[in-house]
Amino acid sequence: MMRRVNGARKWRNNKEINGMQSKFVRGVVYLQPMPLHFSQNCRRFMGMVGGRSSRGARAMLRAVLRQWHSVFGCVLGGKMKKSDLLIVGALVVAASVAAQKDGHTDLWVRIDTIVLEGNYRTRAELILRELEFQAGDTLSLTDLAETLERNRLRVMNTGLFAHSTIHLEVLEPSGHLAIRLWLKEIWYVYPIPVFELADRNFNVWWTDFNRSLKRVNYGISSAHLNLSGWADVLKINLNFGYTNRYEASYERPWFNRSQTLGFRAAVGFSRNREVQYVTRENRQQFIADPEQWMRQRLYAHLALYWRPKLLTTHTFALEYHHNQTSDTVARQLNPHFFGSSRTKQRHVSALYRFVADLRDARPYPLKGWMLALELRQNGLLPSDDLHLFRLAAEGRYYRPLGRRWSAELVLKGRLSWPRRQPPFYNNQALGYGSDVVRGYEFFVVDGLDFFVQKGSLRFLLFDKYLYLGKWFPMANHLPIRAFFALHHDTGYARDPFFAADNPLNNRLLRGYGLGLNVVAFYNAVARFEYSWRSTGGSGFYVNYFAGF
Repeated sequence: MMRRVNGARKWRNNKEINGMQSKFVRGVVYLQPMPLHFSQNCRRFMGMVGGRSSRGARAMLRAVLRQWHSVFGCVLGGKMKKSDLLIVGALVVAASVAAQKDGHTDLWVRIDTIVLEGNYRTRAELILRELEFQAGDTLSLTDLAETLERNRLRVMNTGLFAHSTIHLEVLEPSGHLAIRLWLKEIWYVYPIPVFELADRNFNVWWTDFNRSLKRVNYGISSAHLNLSGWADVLKINLNFGYTNRYEASYERPWFNRSQTLGFRAAVGFSRNREVQYVTRENRQQFIADPEQWMRQRLYAHLALYWRPKLLTTHTFALEYHHNQTSDTVARQLNPHFFGSSRTKQRHVSALYRFVADLRDARPYPLKGWMLALELRQNGLLPSDDLHLFRLAAEGRYYRPLGRRWSAELVLKGRLSWPRRQPPFYNNQALGYGSDVVRGYEFFVVDGLDFFVQKGSLRFLLFDKYLYLGKWFPMANHLPIRAFFALHHDTGYARDPFFAADNPLNNRLLRGYGLGLNVVAFYNAVARFEYSWRSTGGSGFYVNYFAGF
């Protein structure tokens, strides 16, 4: 909770205790530290507790702080000096005495300064934009630990930092209270070689295609994160192998003074000598020709971000797509590939997306919720080859069930119009990206509409740092967490047109199982799971998200 100090004219009563100015406003106790020397604080505090010795005063303070362990154990991070102990302890005791005397129970503390440390490249304005408080605000003492941790995770959600700590401290010699946020920035330049799988997931490549290196993309990818210190990202990819892909993109989360408007621009071209031309038995069927390119894609993307509130984002985007396939695919194997035996598909698309994200840590949340709504119109011009409107919605909810237990619930769905047969190329539903019913990783379920529900119950096994030694000077301490998880998923895809050869279409699917989830470097997640399918069968599956 947060409240702004509104001016001295509203104070009904003033008291000065141990260098703390205690002010009462509308039944709320506000506390502001006053600049006093350490010895003055000692004498005033010992006088307040009955002239006890310094040792006795410290003992009483420790008892008070133990009573407030839920707040100060996290807030002060175990780095409290003797002077800080006396000053903050006196603050708590004085506030408690004053509050009990006047019948008040709400305690508030004024934050005079916010100190940032370790942001060598990242601009301070960008970090402060993520915080829900600023210098001069007053925070609830009771909820202080939770407030600071919530704001630390919001800064981590920018993706610019590998590690961070936050705590309350007293600045000397002024005696002012400050919140210190220490940050460790990630590597910002990634000119790394590319070695990635071309298939939908690791399990399909490992089992269906026998770990073939012919189905691997390789090349060079250069990503410059936080290019100018404003969290902007420049990416250039040159990929070869199974897919030739050349693309460049630049993204800046905000460019105006109020930090509410941002943009992204991207252009890319890709081509394959192998393409999926149809789905049979809910398995992708491919055709390859080493003498010609079976599919080529050219696309351009321009998006404007509007972020009027801290955790709310609106996206407005325009896209251009030019897709092309071979005569063999469009006229012999599947006339419905682009529709009407066409070998080309061109269209301009418009997109609006709304996201409200209150999760504590986006790569692997334990608390909070997220709501997303997307409207997409493929085909803005009468001459476009595709006219398809889609409405998609997604909700995610996370709740801790104790110190180690937590629960996850994900709901996602999509509807499409008009209600006529779309091109096969634009009819993807379950099995692509993250829209997978666990246990069905080897299958795809096409359709106009789909719905998927995912639920997990997770138990924290350990949360620690691994020392990587001097060979990793930028990240020699690897934060790593491991969770045991139980999961249950449900999914359904409605396909009125291509379901004849696909028994999983128009059928309710369920998958359930258990697994191990590993989270490293805050944003890299690997899941090792064993799942059973409602239609029969089971298997071991590996899924991972690299985080960049």
